[in-house]
Amino acid sequence: MKDMSPPYAASAIDPGSIERRAHIRPDVELLVRRRNPGRVSLPRGHQEHVLMATVGTPLAGTDVRSVLTTSEAEYAWSDCPRGQITFVPANFAMEWSWSYQSDSVHLTVAPSVFRDFAAEFGSAGPTHLEPRFREMDEGLSYLLSELRKEALGQEVGTDLVTSSLLSLVLARIARTCRVADGTRADPRPVPGFTDNERRRCIEFISDRLHEKFSLAALASEFGYSPFHFARLFKQATGFPPHEYQIRLRIEQARRLLVAHPNMTIAHIALELGFSDESHFRRHFRRITGTTPSKYRASQ
Repeated sequence: MKDMSPPYAASAIDPGSIERRAHIRPDVELLVRRRNPGRVSLPRGHQEHVLMATVGTPLAGTDVRSVLTTSEAEYAWSDCPRGQITFVPANFAMEWSWSYQSDSVHLTVAPSVFRDFAAEFGSAGPTHLEPRFREMDEGLSYLLSELRKEALGQEVGTDLVTSSLLSLVLARIARTCRVADGTRADPRPVPGFTDNERRRCIEFISDRLHEKFSLAALASEFGYSPFHFARLFKQATGFPPHEYQIRLRIEQARRLLVAHPNMTIAHIALELGFSDESHFRRHFRRITGTTPSKYRASQ
């Protein structure tokens, strides 16, 4: 379980700014925030890594100045932070002030999670993670934005989407960290699924389209760690496990929309395991380019 003894990184965050707070797993906490102009200070000795990103865009004409201070330097910005991420390692002291209102998403991650990743990616010795201050990283920003949507739309940590998004976030950070000797940690080549494993994985997901299960539960079914399984699955299918499940759901939805014209869209959404109709519509449009209603009318 997470060590809650001080100093705990999330305790520095204004609780009034938090819209949603949940443990995706015991050692990873998700915070969805709507923050006003303010200041946050992380003391030396805080026990988690903190990854944060601003989602959405401040109102036009808003003063978007921010200043981040460490023991070594001061950084100042006067531009919109959209698409930028900040990563503060455990035990790294910093103070950050900002002059604008924004929506943001934070992950606090126990160091043991990245030690597991170091072993998974073939690093020798302990992994040293370096800070990143407002760096452009559209991939990480997108993943954090999707985690925020899932958090606000359904119960966090109960299905493949949330756990797979988290795995992708952690893997991206792990791939850009530096190991003890100062070199980049490159993923080691690993053999892929056998034909039988690939077939069984696809059957497992296809037979449980309506179910919510985590990446850890799926990986354990085949005897792999979650990180390793996610890599092998994408290598075998071209998609992460959660995206593959969503695409199978949408394909089935297309069949149901045509075969059962009297079945409501809300019923189809719940039948296929989406948290609600809005969640279903968002993914249907993303994948097909149209809405369920328009698709049904065109057939």
